This record gives sequence, C-alpha cells and structure tokens, in this order.
Amino acid sequence: MIPTSIELADTIGAITRCRYIALERTNELIAEATSGGPVDKPKAIESLYGLLTSSLEELKVAEEELRLQSRVIEAQRASVDDRVRHYRQLFEFLPLPALITDIYGKIREVNDAALGLLQRDLRHLEGWPVSIFLADGFREEFHQKLRRALNSDVRDWRLVLKRPRDAPLEVNAIVATVPDIGPTGSGMLYWILSPIPQPA
Repeated sequence: MIPTSIELADTIGAITRCRYIALERTNELIAEATSGGPVDKPKAIESLYGLLTSSLEELKVAEEELRLQSRVIEAQRASVDDRVRHYRQLFEFLPLPALITDIYGKIREVNDAALGLLQRDLRHLEGWPVSIFLADGFREEFHQKLRRALNSDVRDWRLVLKRPRDAPLEVNAIVATVPDIGPTGSGMLYWILSPIPQPA
C-alpha cells in the first residue's frame, strides 16, 4: 500500500524533532561549559555523547522508514505507469475509429483507426475542433448538439466528414461523456465513429 502524506509527514516530523532536540541539548551543554561556573566536563561529555548516540539511532530508524516508503512509492508509480500504458495501447489499437475531445469538441486524442478514416496525420488533428473536419452544411447542427451534449448520457449522431483524398464520408458517431476528467475536471467526450454503408 502506498504511504499516505500523513505517514510521510510523521516520519519527516520525527527526524525534525530529533534534530531539534539534539541541537537544543548541545546548545545547553555549550552554554554551561562557557558560563564560567563549575562544569563537570566528563559528565557533560558523557551526556552529549549519549544524546548524540540516541539521536543517531532515531535518525537511522527514520531514514530506514523513509527508504521503505520510497520503495513503495516507486513500485506504486511503476504499477500506475504500466496501467496507463495498457489502456493507452487498448485505445490506440481499438479497431473502431475513436476520438477523445473536450466538452467544446476540441480533439485531444485520436487512435490509429481514426487517423486512417480521416486520412490525416496526428499533427493535423490534435488540438483542432471536430467541426472543421465536417462537410459544409453540417457544422451548425453539430454545434447545437454539442451544446446539449453534457445533459444526456449517450448520443447517436450522424456526421459527414471531409477527407482530403476521397469524397465526403457519412458516419454514425456514438458520443459518450466521461465525467470529472480533463484539464479543468469538467469532463471529456468519447467518440466512436462508424462509416454508414452507402446504397449501391
């Protein structure tokens, strides 16, 4: 289990307290030794030695605890990285064309199948609004639907896409809202595109 911020704070707090106590007691012993009064030097040295030994032991324990917590955090981070890589590959190699946009229809992610369908490379898609890839006459309706998108769960839209090397392509778009993610936490839209067979 990954250490909590409270556990990490407790360990760091223990190190800080140990350091503070050692410094405080050292200052007291130095003040006694320089005050001009009678000082039992062997006793003062023994007291300081005991304090430093005890402090070092406490610091060793706290250091080992931090080392163990660091290993747990690294293992947890590696596990998260593996999961992100796993789901990234599932998205990229999904056989159906898929897009992820923000709630305003700006493209954030595109899988390989969508790149092929739209006949564009990644740099000509990411960051651009879906609407600029629609055929003339479909953009106004698209924007109206997009404004209502977050008020329903799953939408089934008909779109006509412009493609640079072929005639416009009519597709069915299933659009679902993924809540509470994205740069502002306002959600994202997940699009699955399916070409509509044309009559022979």
